[in-house]
Amino acid sequence: GGYVLHDVEGENLNIVSTGSEVQIAVAAAEILAKEGVKTRIVSLPCWEVFDAQTREYQLEVFRSGAPYLSLEAYSTVGWQKYSHEQYGLAAWGASGPYDKVYEKFGLTGPNIAAVGKKVVDFYQKKGGEVISPILHAI
Repeated sequence: GGYVLHDVEGENLNIVSTGSEVQIAVAAAEILAKEGVKTRIVSLPCWEVFDAQTREYQLEVFRSGAPYLSLEAYSTVGWQKYSHEQYGLAAWGASGPYDKVYEKFGLTGPNIAAVGKKVVDFYQKKGGEVISPILHAI
């Protein structure tokens, strides 16, 4: 399923991720907190199980109010369902020690914090209510 790993009230940003990327999301949230950007972390290890949970629970995890940035070390395909913005690889990556590969592609706490700030800035300038990415008319 999915759950809120780190909750804050009045969040400016939500980062949704799974697996090894969650630690990167947490590192980014720690950096953002020092800069005054309140960040919730959602872990979503199994889309199918999450989609089978009650709508009420889904909307507790993916509440409205702040944009969602997904973080994925591979393709971002499918994350559009759970996030307003996606960060990951547009194509298959590279071989090598994971820390070197992650650094090359910006899959680090500091870079995701910088990306998160861009997302927050964009939605603040855009104005209006930010609704949950799982809410749709059809």
